[in-house]
Amino acid sequence: MDYDIENFRHAASFLRDHPAWIELRSVIEGIDAPAVEALQLGYAADGKRVPRGGQSAMNKLFELALPSARGWVHQPRLFSDPLLREWKMDFLKERVGVEVSFNHAEAIPWQFTRLNIAGESERIRADSGIDVGIVITASESLKRWSRMDSAVGTFDAFQAWLREMKPILPIPIMLVGLRADRWRPTSAFGGTRSGNRASD
Repeated sequence: MDYDIENFRHAASFLRDHPAWIELRSVIEGIDAPAVEALQLGYAADGKRVPRGGQSAMNKLFELALPSARGWVHQPRLFSDPLLREWKMDFLKERVGVEVSFNHAEAIPWQFTRLNIAGESERIRADSGIDVGIVITASESLKRWSRMDSAVGTFDAFQAWLREMKPILPIPIMLVGLRADRWRPTSAFGGTRSGNRASD
């Protein structure tokens, strides 16, 4: 899979030889259209409700590709305080925090805030602290290809928020925008009324 990168506060220097980034980059580069389509079609085969857009399939792909057997921690809690127990990252490995975000654009600042807290708060759980964060999101082309809801935030919007939040984000962050501009159109995704209907 092709992807774009925004290197915020020299995150690339921190990540260059880091095993977590090397592994994650290999996962990203290995993603292809058939793999995403197969996950989407698998919901129906399992008798589950089939999501309309590609957000669930993309999230599931990363969940499967970053197993705990290789040291990835899924949904690590940031705080021990029961009042803050819902604050979690998506993935963590060797002090690299990862947020996989195909969410509503309104949630964009929270993706960066979560990583920043994990890197800067003195009250963070010792096993959840990070030195650098990675945020993975969709480009416009992936959003169209998989008919994600029109409200899903894209790489461009994440870039804009990084610029605006720079004064309050000391943590290095690698922003990754997944692209599907070379993928053939697919009928695997139904889309939503408010979603992208690129092939209509």
